[in-house]
Amino acid sequence: MTATRPAAAAALALLVLTGCQAGRDAEATGADSTVPLPAERSGPEPAPVQRAPRSAGPQEPRPSAGPAPEAPPEEAVEGYTEALAATGDPDRMREGLALTADPSAARDLLVHQALVAQAWADAGTPLGPGSSEPAGDGHRLCPPSGTGTACVRLTGFTGSDGLVDGLLVDGTDPGPALVAGSGRDDESEGVRASVLTAYQSVVGKDLVVTAGFAAGDDVSLDLAGASYRAEGGTETDAHRAVGRHELDAGETATAVFTFPGAVPGGELLVGGCLEECSALVLLELPVG
Repeated sequence: MTATRPAAAAALALLVLTGCQAGRDAEATGADSTVPLPAERSGPEPAPVQRAPRSAGPQEPRPSAGPAPEAPPEEAVEGYTEALAATGDPDRMREGLALTADPSAARDLLVHQALVAQAWADAGTPLGPGSSEPAGDGHRLCPPSGTGTACVRLTGFTGSDGLVDGLLVDGTDPGPALVAGSGRDDESEGVRASVLTAYQSVVGKDLVVTAGFAAGDDVSLDLAGASYRAEGGTETDAHRAVGRHELDAGETATAVFTFPGAVPGGELLVGGCLEECSALVLLELPVG
């Protein structure tokens, strides 16, 4: 297999975003942890408890609670959830990035979902629209009909400077399960590729990986034959792979792969053939 080589993942990601997606802000369908605010101490040091003399040092002061997270404007939340639901139009999804803080978990989640939608569009089978509606203290987000995926509740929105930066998906922060690019790419027989995003769903626990491809020569990618090599060396075949299989020289495209039960930290393996199988392509892409 071709060894993994560091390369300009950011340049490839930009090429994929501006080429195959009519201008995606981040890349198809992609993380974000909300950093906890530090506790602040205020007021005088608490008086020591009166006890019998002993040789121990002074007591540590008791920290006070930090400020509560900022709540984003409701219109920003509504626009953000509507963008997540616009799965039939990747460009419309990317417009919602203007409502998110950069970097943030909210942004990475939208980037990832837009890349998934882009992969389906690149394959010529675009997804239908999803739906979003207020529900209790949050929003109910449902995928396109016929996908077999359950609706989820989006709650706990946090913000900064009027933008959305965090949320909970069915009560869980998606940030730790998101990967926004690996910073590395791979090249084989003139075909260059990079992992764009990865997300281990907080609901189904499937690892969904999006990748961008740029062809130096005409190539047929074996997307359906892709696999995932875990850190321990175990390989899992893709449960589903969506994207353009045939690329002409100079073309770019996005693809999405689903691996049930896998976790970030391994490698995405994708093969293929140049025209008339004059040469074999084998790409090894770090995930995380």
